Amino acid sequence: MAFGANKHADRKGQKYLRPDDLAYFKNLHFTSRVVVDGAYSGKHKSPLKGYSQEFTDYREYTPGDEIKTIDWKAYGRTDRYIIKLFEKETVMTCHLLLDSSASMAFGGEGYEKYFGGDDISKYDYACYFAAALSYLTIKQGDKVGLTVFDSKIKYHFPPGGTFGHLYKMLSILENNKTGEQTSISQTLRQAFPMYKRRGILVVISDLLDDPDEIFEALDLYRHRNFEVILFHVLHKHELTLPDIPSVNFIDSETDEKLSSIPADIRGPYQKQLGAYIDMLTSMARDRRIDYQLISTETPYVAALQEYMERRRA
Repeated sequence: MAFGANKHADRKGQKYLRPDDLAYFKNLHFTSRVVVDGAYSGKHKSPLKGYSQEFTDYREYTPGDEIKTIDWKAYGRTDRYIIKLFEKETVMTCHLLLDSSASMAFGGEGYEKYFGGDDISKYDYACYFAAALSYLTIKQGDKVGLTVFDSKIKYHFPPGGTFGHLYKMLSILENNKTGEQTSISQTLRQAFPMYKRRGILVVISDLLDDPDEIFEALDLYRHRNFEVILFHVLHKHELTLPDIPSVNFIDSETDEKLSSIPADIRGPYQKQLGAYIDMLTSMARDRRIDYQLISTETPYVAALQEYMERRRA
């Protein structure tokens, strides 16, 4: 799948959710792996007790309980009024936290003469991913919210479950501009009290920040029983340095410059990057956080399908 079409949307709000891509999502389903909270009936397990089909336990009848919950067979055996408890199903809430710092602008239109016309920036790739997850969540009757950040929170869109809500979020993604330095840990702490209902926290970022601080902030969510998913988005030429004679490296967040020959530093660079990715993987695994490294070279639909298949396994 080529990404050249990302420059032109069919209409406002469809830059990152193209009609031709929707067919790929037909059989995908995004569910929570942990107990969630919710105010409405849905498809996901809740810590509350209700009257769905999955039996969990018995308890004695007390005044105020509905007569229909009494297990009359148990009464016949014990001569006691016993009611059945069932697992209540609820609406899942997905909180998307999207990095729009300056480093996420790497690739895409500004780099066409170096990487070609089909190249895509990390930010655009992340937006395609966020749009797809939002669509899947709302399509299955759940709720999704969006928080966009760089050094601070730029936009916060509380969870909603309508397609009108979806297109408002897509408009935010389309109109947003990548900006300042990254501060993931600070943003996570700032966003924590905004997320009133626990559910799934999805962070989409290049994770160019102190990993200890990132995971310390994520511990707040884990302790509150959020399920946490980290999508680590890196450009293909960050994962593997391009095969060019010489290059000027410019830090997009600090403007610091370094001239080098890629062939001379490729080995040490790959070793350090590999060690950093291994560290993130280990820290996530220790906390039962779902960590997924994604290259912009992989079409986002394929990356999403692969992740959902692995998630179901």
